[in-house]
Amino acid sequence: MRHPLLFVLMALVAAAPRAFAQIIPGDGGSITGSIQMDAATYSPDSLIGAPNVPERFLSNTFANLLYTRGKLTLGVRFESYQNPLLGIDPRYGTTGAGTGIGLPYRFATYADDVVDITVGNFYEQFGSGMILRTYEERNLGFDNSIDGIRAKFMPTQGLKITALVGRQRTFFELSEGIIRGGDVTADIGSLDTSLLPSGMRVELGASVVSRFQADLDGSLRLPENVMASSARASVQYRDVTLDLEYAQKVNDPGESNALSYNPGNAIFVALGYAAPGIGLNLAAKRIDNMDFRSNRTAVGNDQFINYMPALTKQHTWRLITLYPYATQPTGEFGIQGELVFTIPKNTFLGDDETTISLNYSSAHGLDTVETGFYRYAAEFMWSDNPRDLYFRDVNLEITRKWGRSFKTTLSLIHLEYNQDVVERLAAARELKYGIITANFMVLELWWAVKRGQALRTEFQYMTTSYEDGTRRTLQNGDWVMALAEYSVSPSWFFTVFSELNFNRRNETNTADVDAVVYPNFNVAYVHHALRLQGGFARVRGGILCVGGICRPVPASNGFTMGMTYTF
Repeated sequence: MRHPLLFVLMALVAAAPRAFAQIIPGDGGSITGSIQMDAATYSPDSLIGAPNVPERFLSNTFANLLYTRGKLTLGVRFESYQNPLLGIDPRYGTTGAGTGIGLPYRFATYADDVVDITVGNFYEQFGSGMILRTYEERNLGFDNSIDGIRAKFMPTQGLKITALVGRQRTFFELSEGIIRGGDVTADIGSLDTSLLPSGMRVELGASVVSRFQADLDGSLRLPENVMASSARASVQYRDVTLDLEYAQKVNDPGESNALSYNPGNAIFVALGYAAPGIGLNLAAKRIDNMDFRSNRTAVGNDQFINYMPALTKQHTWRLITLYPYATQPTGEFGIQGELVFTIPKNTFLGDDETTISLNYSSAHGLDTVETGFYRYAAEFMWSDNPRDLYFRDVNLEITRKWGRSFKTTLSLIHLEYNQDVVERLAAARELKYGIITANFMVLELWWAVKRGQALRTEFQYMTTSYEDGTRRTLQNGDWVMALAEYSVSPSWFFTVFSELNFNRRNETNTADVDAVVYPNFNVAYVHHALRLQGGFARVRGGILCVGGICRPVPASNGFTMGMTYTF
């Protein structure tokens, strides 16, 4: 245990809150918490590529405990991976003491109107996260919290100063690198109301983050102190908003950028307009060699210090999530535009409103040329090489209300997805799996059957095509899906859906193979703070993304169970 005194204090709070309240005069404080358990059984299935799992039953468990009294907050999180669910990094079950059980998150915070100090674990974000963002996403098995000390100061209204130092979590251990950082954020209008015209809001910010890691390489000279900095501005004037951020990083050769000695930089700009019945958003970003980690040897999703949001629409329709996009921090140029408008009630479309959303996004590789060992030159704009198209998405969504008890949603999506790049399956500009083109449509129907009961259905269809001469993935071909979800508020939820994968070819693209059905049944029960769910699922393999961070999800076949409880 890295902080035994803090652990002892947590144990006292958890085991004897009344005794603890007697030690501290006055209000004894309050204890809150939550418990979450997700489990699954696994059976091998050669048709979909589901592996043979020796233990057959896997589970992830989390328990949070918070004690709050006045300005003091103490917290601890218990985690158990016995063993980790398929797709979650197996190192959660083998690091530390090797048991997959521990208390990797525990903290103490004192906060008042001027100061906020945390010792132990914490999550933090500077600006949009281009040089620092730590957070947890359990569905991805992602947690890059910092273990150390953080201090926030608010000397006057509208001004906040943050400073931190610590090491990053890596499963049940800590990173080799030490992270140090600082941020200043100023709300100009709050500092002095006379500085801005009426209806305008301006927020300015600047950040710096550095990582120290000893150079133990015998063949290369590696920088031990790597610093990144950023500046940002957010301006809102009446119906218009403008967000700008620029970040840069000194050279940081590592495994994830093929030991490149180029410095890194990134720029993000977003312009928005919102008025009754209409919204318009335009955004662009350019990233060049901004992969930033607390350990230069880390790869995949391990030990990220920063976060680069993907400028793409985050689709939730199940079939199209076969082809999600993840930002390529080593280099990309992305653009996005979205127009949303509502046709109000009592118009030529009738007595109910209709909302229409048009969205376009694309991501391209930068135009680069090697200039020497571990060096390259990059143009500002993107490359016109066909292999450097990473992702393109054109989509239309129409939502229509038909009275109070019926609503429809129609969505049409066209995707171009560079599987070699997004899933890192080939070297730069190498053609292996190539660009997949997907055309997708879905019709969602929602009925309020009676008071407290509703039926929702989805009908999805997706066709796919591939570049000539490329190999095909295991889940290639076309897809159709039907879903029905019935809810009885506030306690019962029943869901059944099935996916059919047809027009399939083998991986060498030489012969047709049988269609595959993926059935899924699920029931959930909610009673106050308790939620229980269980079901059976045959799950296709692929990529799971949340907020632009992705992980591979292997195919599986078996029962799933889940429980959450808060108190």
